[in-house]
Amino acid sequence: MKAKNKKLLIPVIIIAVLFVVSLILLAIGQFSKFFVEQNLLGNISITFSILISIVFAVILSYFINQLSLLKTLQMENETSLGVRSSFNNLYAFQKRLEFLSAIHSRRKNSQHIIAFTFSSSIVSQNINRNHEIYSLNSHIANFLETVYSKRGMKKRDIVFAFNRGAFLIAVFRQNEQSIQELCEFISKDIYEFAENNCRHIWIQPFFGVTRIDDANQIPHQIDNALLARDYSERNFETITYYQENFRKSVAQSDIEELTQALEKKEFVIFYQPKFDLNNKRFISSEALIRWNSKKYGLLAPSKFINKAEDVGLIHDLDVYVLRQVCEDLNDLIRRGRRVMPVSVNFSLYEFYSEKFLDTIISILEEFNVPPSLIEIEITEATSQTNQFLSISIIKKLKDRGIRVLMDDFGIGFSNVGNLKKIPFDVVKIDKSFIDDIVTDTKAREIVKFLIGLCKVNGMEVVAEGVDNKEQVEILKKIHCDTIQGFYYSQALSKKEFEKFLADNPFEKKEGVKE
Repeated sequence: MKAKNKKLLIPVIIIAVLFVVSLILLAIGQFSKFFVEQNLLGNISITFSILISIVFAVILSYFINQLSLLKTLQMENETSLGVRSSFNNLYAFQKRLEFLSAIHSRRKNSQHIIAFTFSSSIVSQNINRNHEIYSLNSHIANFLETVYSKRGMKKRDIVFAFNRGAFLIAVFRQNEQSIQELCEFISKDIYEFAENNCRHIWIQPFFGVTRIDDANQIPHQIDNALLARDYSERNFETITYYQENFRKSVAQSDIEELTQALEKKEFVIFYQPKFDLNNKRFISSEALIRWNSKKYGLLAPSKFINKAEDVGLIHDLDVYVLRQVCEDLNDLIRRGRRVMPVSVNFSLYEFYSEKFLDTIISILEEFNVPPSLIEIEITEATSQTNQFLSISIIKKLKDRGIRVLMDDFGIGFSNVGNLKKIPFDVVKIDKSFIDDIVTDTKAREIVKFLIGLCKVNGMEVVAEGVDNKEQVEILKKIHCDTIQGFYYSQALSKKEFEKFLADNPFEKKEGVKE
């Protein structure tokens, strides 16, 4: 701020000096009677004095206006950013961006807006304000004001602002690779600062990026960048580029319908057992949600999970499933029935939420369920979204006695190196690998290789989607630990599952040969 004031003060001083000079010339012209051209000199001095006065008044007005703007920005940033700063607010950012964007549009230079937060929206918007958030905001603001020099950019090609918990950056003449590197550079600095100064707040930067296609639609482009940031947080991606389908509308009826279904407990839990090939007993189950809708009937997750994500209710569903599972386990324990661990699937968003572990422990304690009876299932993709953070979360879960399973191993871009890096207890091989093991030698060898790899890393193996006896026999020969699939049982309601465990044809009974 001081540097800006000095820059504004210099022209004012120069004009003031010239104004004084003009007054001296005017005095000389009026009082000099010894020169033939005294009237001409006087007129020139008066004219020059008037012009200088006008210029001086304009610059002084501009100087006062800039001081007022700086004071307004400092006051606003002290409220929203948490520190006194000359950072642009949204209005100043928009006006500056409209001016620069028009220039760069004529020159056909690339233009982008980046919106980012250092954490989730709840943390970044300072709902629970504290000194660490203020400190981090201040650091980011100071860092951004010098980032152009560290990235080899020109100062005029980057503009910053802060609005409602989010930092905004406009960059010009930068390609997507440069923007990617800039976001990574900012993230690295945030992590380094937070590691030493912000031990009590959850740090995970989320970036949304959009291209400026129309210099006359800057407010709309800013909204696009913020929307992309929201999608980045929802899908736990570090950087998300805006797409038009992000603006698809969510029907109010969908929100009301799902909310009412939760309130009325229309969602029910089904259990699919897992069979241990070595002990020849069912050792656990997986909890699978269904929607028992009066309007649509019994619906599988594929019919409503995506809709729940779109309307922002996926957290509520995840917690609902865990609560229902713990309530069922508590009931079985209380009645002295057979009790086995249950694995519960969690969405990416829930797994990385800052209160994930606290939520699980709180529900376990509420229903008096031992941690050993709950297993957490996450997909390989979820574990890879932020490997450093996922390892930390998994270790904390295991320290509490909760086992963690990698679900759907083999889907997409699987990385066998993950088996060594991430401390899973169990790996579930996806059904797509199991389907062809009877007829396809290559598929069988791949599954055998994956099982061996898991065993080397001290992990148990569950084969998903096993439908027939031939598949079971092959999996037994290649030393698979556990089977889950329709061969043993489909997913069953609580009552049916309890009955199935009490009397089924698969578990080895005393005196009965298989």
